[in-house]
Amino acid sequence: MARKNNKAPASVIGQSLQGHTGPREYHFNVFESQKQVLETSMYVRYMVLSCGRRWGKDHLAAIKIISHSLSTTSPKGIKKYAYINPVYNPQSRDSFQVFLDFAHGAGLVESVIQTPPMRVTLTNGDIIVFFSADQPDNLRGGQYDGIIINEAGLMADLKAMWDGPIRAMLLDRLGWAWIQGTPKGKNAFHGFWMKGFAREQDYASFQFQTSDNPFMDKLELEKIKRDTPEAMWRQEYCGEFIDGAGTVFRGLDAMRRRSMGLNLLPQADGCRVGIDIARHVDFSGLIALNPRNAVVGYDRFNNLDWTVTERRIKGFMSRYRGKAMMDVSGAGDPVYTKLNQAGVPIVPVTFTNAKKAAMVQNLSMLIEQGDMMVPLPGLTTDPARDTVQLWRELSVYTYEITAYGRMRYTAPAGEHDDMVTALFLAASELPPMDQIVGLGDRWQHLDLNDVIEVGESAYR
Repeated sequence: MARKNNKAPASVIGQSLQGHTGPREYHFNVFESQKQVLETSMYVRYMVLSCGRRWGKDHLAAIKIISHSLSTTSPKGIKKYAYINPVYNPQSRDSFQVFLDFAHGAGLVESVIQTPPMRVTLTNGDIIVFFSADQPDNLRGGQYDGIIINEAGLMADLKAMWDGPIRAMLLDRLGWAWIQGTPKGKNAFHGFWMKGFAREQDYASFQFQTSDNPFMDKLELEKIKRDTPEAMWRQEYCGEFIDGAGTVFRGLDAMRRRSMGLNLLPQADGCRVGIDIARHVDFSGLIALNPRNAVVGYDRFNNLDWTVTERRIKGFMSRYRGKAMMDVSGAGDPVYTKLNQAGVPIVPVTFTNAKKAAMVQNLSMLIEQGDMMVPLPGLTTDPARDTVQLWRELSVYTYEITAYGRMRYTAPAGEHDDMVTALFLAASELPPMDQIVGLGDRWQHLDLNDVIEVGESAYR
């Protein structure tokens, strides 16, 4: 393994084959850690690169292919290279465009095919083909001098593809391979990285941070680090393989200890309420936070018609008075419309990927920093008000970097996310600035079972 943080640029020289214009040198600018990778790849067949995002692996892979094409000959004549991404769009096209820019800049492009599988033919006759791993049958049958496996952490079948078509693609020409990407937990990509870390024959592994790229703005990286959960930062920007990667909410054990003795309240003032409405057979979730970011109100239900759902929300908000945020992206829209017409104070929230990410990350930081409390499970016999489901959702909620490079927060397959969604909606709203210490707790002496029913007055 190697981790370098030197910023001085270096240069790599590739010698062209003899052509009608004579020999020519090509200079590619790289920074120090990239130079180390290129130098190592001259005598190591399989390179494994674990990189933080924007480190420059696509640029380096393009330089590797071009420099190898220009500086070597093959008994087979024309050399062939494969560049494999998880999907064609946008990853393969991004890699294709980076390579094409490099090759065009050096005047090395003879012809281009821009429909999948994309292909570039160089002026010396060498061919580079861009494949996607989601169509593995296209990988069978070819002979290649070198292969780039890009974003390997996103390839679920990486080991099977390596043992099957990819190793066979390298067999006839004894080709080399780079396996590179940003980690995604300790999956098959981590297994390959460990081969180089353990100094297995033919393997070398490297680990680089985003900050090792001297062209990245350091102040911007500091802002991202400040706004990003630690584990996510270490994986996405430090290139580290993290146990339990994908887990969003850390510090739950500490939150359990903080929440000892905390109970739901029958009613409270100054609340922020999060509302997530069920789709199809899913559950609806309502959560109320007091100004101290403690959950004081909780309700979970399903299989109710819209009229009963509206009455239930009205009753909840009559007990937990304040401001409410409702997800209106899908099933919540008709319910919101009815409640809004009835004068219920609800702020509609239409989720975009970026907006949802900001809300989830805000909740994650509140939990990690010790600023969130949730009553422990089993404090009530009413399943609608037992927080066991919220604790479960917090423990399994995850994120994934999609094949298109986007971060997406979600519940794992077979799990629910209604209560965690209600919680991060509520937490997205700042507590009222004029709240005094103790406000929201004045109902503490009341019994939770003394709950106002739908249609009853909030005050007795």
